[in-house]
Amino acid sequence: MAISIAVLLSASVYASDNVNVNSEVNDIEKIEVLGKHYRNIGATGLPLAIGDTPQSISLIDAEYIVLYDLNSVGEALEHSTAIHTDPSPSGRDCFTYARGFAMNRYLVDGMVSAGRSFQSSLLDASMFETVEVIRGSTGMLQEVGQPSGTVNLIQKRAQEGFSGYVNAELGSWGKRRVEGDVTGALTNDGSIKARAVAVYENVDSFQERVNTARKVIYGTISAELTDDLSASVFWSQQEDELDEYSGGLPFSYNDGFAFHGDIGHNDNPSWVYEDVNQDSVMVDLQYSLNDDWSIQGRYHRSDVESDGIYFSADSLPDVESGFYYSYFNHSDRKNESERAEINLTGNFILLNREHNVTFSVADASFSEIETRTFPPSYPDINANDPSSSLSIPKPLFSDPSITNSEQESKNYRIAANLSFAESLNILLGANYKDIDSRAGAGDILSDWVNDSDTSLYIGATYDVTEAVSVYSSYTDIFELPMVFDKNGDLLDPTVGKNREIGARYSTLDGNLNIDVALFKINQENFPITDTSAAAARIYKSVDGVESKGYEIEISGYINDHWRASIAYSNLSLSDNNEGRISKIVPDKVAKFNTDYEFDGSLAGLTVGGFINWTGERHGFIANPDWSFRYPELSAYTVIGLVASYDVTDNLSIKANINNAFDKEYEGKVSWFSSRPGTPRNYSAQINYRF
Repeated sequence: MAISIAVLLSASVYASDNVNVNSEVNDIEKIEVLGKHYRNIGATGLPLAIGDTPQSISLIDAEYIVLYDLNSVGEALEHSTAIHTDPSPSGRDCFTYARGFAMNRYLVDGMVSAGRSFQSSLLDASMFETVEVIRGSTGMLQEVGQPSGTVNLIQKRAQEGFSGYVNAELGSWGKRRVEGDVTGALTNDGSIKARAVAVYENVDSFQERVNTARKVIYGTISAELTDDLSASVFWSQQEDELDEYSGGLPFSYNDGFAFHGDIGHNDNPSWVYEDVNQDSVMVDLQYSLNDDWSIQGRYHRSDVESDGIYFSADSLPDVESGFYYSYFNHSDRKNESERAEINLTGNFILLNREHNVTFSVADASFSEIETRTFPPSYPDINANDPSSSLSIPKPLFSDPSITNSEQESKNYRIAANLSFAESLNILLGANYKDIDSRAGAGDILSDWVNDSDTSLYIGATYDVTEAVSVYSSYTDIFELPMVFDKNGDLLDPTVGKNREIGARYSTLDGNLNIDVALFKINQENFPITDTSAAAARIYKSVDGVESKGYEIEISGYINDHWRASIAYSNLSLSDNNEGRISKIVPDKVAKFNTDYEFDGSLAGLTVGGFINWTGERHGFIANPDWSFRYPELSAYTVIGLVASYDVTDNLSIKANINNAFDKEYEGKVSWFSSRPGTPRNYSAQINYRF
């Protein structure tokens, strides 16, 4: 299928860091962009084009996000190549997987966010120019090198020209969303520029009684202080409120007989809720020393606070009575992260050829404290009569349990792009990390545990012809689990190796892009739930975890008006133990999108759609002894459609249909519950640009 489509494609799409707010919605950029797109974040921190980076990188830009009405980072990641997303129990955020493993931390402009991955997936997409996914280990960028990859969120920048838009949206389940974005110069000479984004959203759910509300404010200001010195400040605040959320349906009765309930089923009490506030500030100073060398200083602080009453099933319902045990608590969690770094980047001549190098020094800290309180008793819930839970009174919560963790780190990094020939580049990097960690309960913290490690990055790119290039890379994996074993000790760091080889093809006119990657990941000391311990938060380490597979991406034009992109990934995951790691993620994922822009009498009309296919995978259901069984979950396909029309140069209207054929599927099966996939839903928007 990929080959037949490749024959049809004849043009590629390029990404730009400077996208005008007033750009047409139709001018979208596809999932994979292999053009000369330079940025100092990437996989190594060097100013490399994506096509010159020996690692897989995919982009979803703001225009694609707008076209398909992707309001959050999590929704955008559902469209990203080789990425699998699982909804959380509440359904509004998600867990993200690549190459078989969870992506545990997100970056904002290359700086680590304080939020856990599922909290970061909540971030509103309106604040970002691009959602960048670097697959494979990225230990050159941060304190740890995750084997899966890293989500890097590129914030919107201020533009000199005055422009903006206002967008209003109505949708299924009472959705109401208003979004505004304006940018322009604050001085006559354009040396000081600013940009502001604001969002308000309120929507119910296909599940009874559920409501979410969101408020977002984002602002940035940049100034050219001198010919050589520039400064930028970025600030954002996002508030999310979730009321009366549902944990989904019971997976089955306790005798294994299937539970048949309406997907709108919500048997949670009316007083459950979850509020999440995410604040971020970043300062960026850049100074040009001369034509070849520059220095950059950056500071980022991120604060995430969540507060809620979390309710879940603690058993499967009895087949005769329909009652199941419940578990709930009140949780107040605060996460904070800070990072300051200095980067020196420049060019030098060696053997009559120009090379690039960057030196970095960083100091970072991360802390999390959670206070849980509990009710005096836990009521049984009747799954056969969801409305009966409404009569359960809100209990008094007491007996606080406090857990906290802290991490401080220093990083020293060097990376070089050595151009030994016109067609050959060697990339070398080393990132030394000195990390102190401690965790505990209440006021009692463990002693500081020190872990130091040097992550290596070795890569090469070779241009076989003007159209074909090949690459290979090796990256170390080093990750601190920050979880405890049954003896109360922190687990040792997870270590391993990430290897990747690939080939890229781009037509000489840059009109067709094909990218093929093969990867192999090996890990030791990988944390999994310890089923021999009578508690849910006890872990143990296992060795012999291996993931290997391949990814194929093709993007381009079928003709001057018709664009398409297709991606397919296939992996094999083994773990030499209970098998939970290898079961809960699909081994095959495929994604396709296309759009057609009409001309002539239908000029201004664009129609398009996407197909996201997820292969077979397994859920996990807890047994009374904390062991697990793994029910098989069928493959499923979700199709979305879009049509937009430019009424005038400034006014456009758009309609989206998600899950157009109302496919029923299980979004996630975990512990005792099944989270149904989101059914068919609609939205309509009107957009005014100026």
